[in-house]
Amino acid sequence: MAREASLRVVFGIAVLDLIGFGILIPQLGVYGVRFGASPFTVGLLVAVYSLMQLVAAPIMGRLSDRFGRRPVLLVSQVGSLAGYVLFAFADTLPLLFLSRVIDGVSGGNVSTAQAVVADITRPSERARGMGIIGAAFGLGFVLGPALGGVLGAWGGNLAIGLFAAGLSALNLINTWFFLPETRVPGGPSATVRSMKGAASVLTLPVVGRCVVLVLLFTVAFAQMEGTFSVFLLTRFLSSGAVPLEGGWLVHAVHPDAAVLKEASLRSGALFAVVGVLSALVQGGLVRRLVAPAPGTGPVARSGGRAGREAPVAVAGFALTAAGLALLPLAPTYGWLFPVMGLLAVGSALVNPCLSALVSLHAPPERQGAVLGAYQACGSLGRIVGPALGGLLFTRLGPAAPYGTGAVLVALGGVLALSLVTQVRMSGAGAEQSS
Repeated sequence: MAREASLRVVFGIAVLDLIGFGILIPQLGVYGVRFGASPFTVGLLVAVYSLMQLVAAPIMGRLSDRFGRRPVLLVSQVGSLAGYVLFAFADTLPLLFLSRVIDGVSGGNVSTAQAVVADITRPSERARGMGIIGAAFGLGFVLGPALGGVLGAWGGNLAIGLFAAGLSALNLINTWFFLPETRVPGGPSATVRSMKGAASVLTLPVVGRCVVLVLLFTVAFAQMEGTFSVFLLTRFLSSGAVPLEGGWLVHAVHPDAAVLKEASLRSGALFAVVGVLSALVQGGLVRRLVAPAPGTGPVARSGGRAGREAPVAVAGFALTAAGLALLPLAPTYGWLFPVMGLLAVGSALVNPCLSALVSLHAPPERQGAVLGAYQACGSLGRIVGPALGGLLFTRLGPAAPYGTGAVLVALGGVLALSLVTQVRMSGAGAEQSS
């Protein structure tokens, strides 16, 4: 009973934290432009959070192993609260950057919550426990962008920042009163997202290819996330992009109050659609597509229904490449909804299938290190993607990040096709050895 109660508390912590994070995703570009940011600078504004999180996560992990999960969670929640309050009152671009740096350094909330789950669950229950964190991600990315759009239209960055800060304050109360310390001597260490050791997993069959694929996919998808708000402003709410000498472009956006309100609502609505579709696909469709068939043997256990994670991932790559290629071709705002639907379904097929393949094919004694390296490559993609997308947008025009992203995802799809054969060979070897 105590374990179940702690899991419910962790779920609440993760949901509140990820709703706060999701509120800002479609709004950062809107307020970056408001304070005079170029598309490249907006990309950096999005990327700096993941950069600081990648730097701070190993430190947070070691601190939680030494001093306990509860104090690290409390400190990180105070940091998130401070970052959101600064975002609320920011009136210059440097203050916006500082708010994202503070929140990125404090971004150990979720990774420490995952460590709590590892502390209080047996190995046989670990997948279910981590599924709780996954469900929190889904809920946060469904509710967050929609709330962000409404709050941004109503009260700008002040309303967004104060609402997110209020969620962090609720998290502080929840952790302080209802979450006991879960770290025990000799228990599992926190899984740390670190690039150290990532190269060593590239030689592992199946796993190495998945690590490369998640990096390619995340770079491409993060290009879209980091530039989409500016694309929306430039394409549908302003006079467009103006070419300058040397090929540089400046978007001729005139962000008066009415334009910012419309941009907040429209970007929030689109990202909410992405969140809802992703949750539906990951919550139901993916499980049915890859669930082992009755009576199947070790081949199925080592890679889904005869290795169906890999073919499903290939389909996800194809849908995502199509969505990215079609995005800049949308003639009106309304056409963005089916295009974003393609991206939502594609990403919902790719991400769980790649992470499942990594978990299934990692050596048991290296599970933690392999999953940490996999997550680190995802974080690296969320750093490189927005910065690269912003640079391409600024240098070559609004369509460049999406065309480049489509090419990267298409290359990933080709690599994923070879993964299908590799998984089947690995499964056949497992069946022979049994």
